[in-house]
Amino acid sequence: MANKKLAIALAIALGTSGSAMATTIDFESTATGTYTSLVYGPVTITFLDGSGAFNVDNQTPGPPISGHNLISYFTNPGSGSFQATFAGGASSVSIGMGDFDADDDEGHLRAYDASNVLLDVDFILVPAPVYGGGTLTVSSSTPIARVEWNETGSFAGAVYWDNLTYSPVRGAVPEPATWGLMLMGFGGMGAMLRRRRVAFA
Repeated sequence: MANKKLAIALAIALGTSGSAMATTIDFESTATGTYTSLVYGPVTITFLDGSGAFNVDNQTPGPPISGHNLISYFTNPGSGSFQATFAGGASSVSIGMGDFDADDDEGHLRAYDASNVLLDVDFILVPAPVYGGGTLTVSSSTPIARVEWNETGSFAGAVYWDNLTYSPVRGAVPEPATWGLMLMGFGGMGAMLRRRRVAFA
């Protein structure tokens, strides 16, 4: 039984080595106003077109948009793109898009690697009668260095973006807590082997 517990502990330690939890940026802690960039830990958000300015607004048209969110239409109307870069890379990225029910909205999300090679794309069409919208998601086994997203409907850019969620790339170096589990597992295995040697000597 003890051997089984040690093996399970070791498997958990090795299996969780470098595991990455998804993180969501919901913009609630960011004051409403006009920005040219926002930084959230390893993530930097900018707007690539026009003056480069965008707004953090406070609107709740419906799921998945509520509270503070991003919109480019007030400072740079049109189909310009937001960009988020990920220090260390990401394995998947998603963002919510939504609006009030005035017109059809066409959302696009594109993922690129560090060499600007397109890795994955997603598209969503939100019909005019809908309050709110949906979520776009991209993923790749090659680390995603950056994503771009924009909207190309009748009133291009007149949508709200919320809940940017990303999963960092699995790291090759375990976190300190994982090292502790691994060392306990290896130590336990070593002790078990020493006891067996003594028993058979």
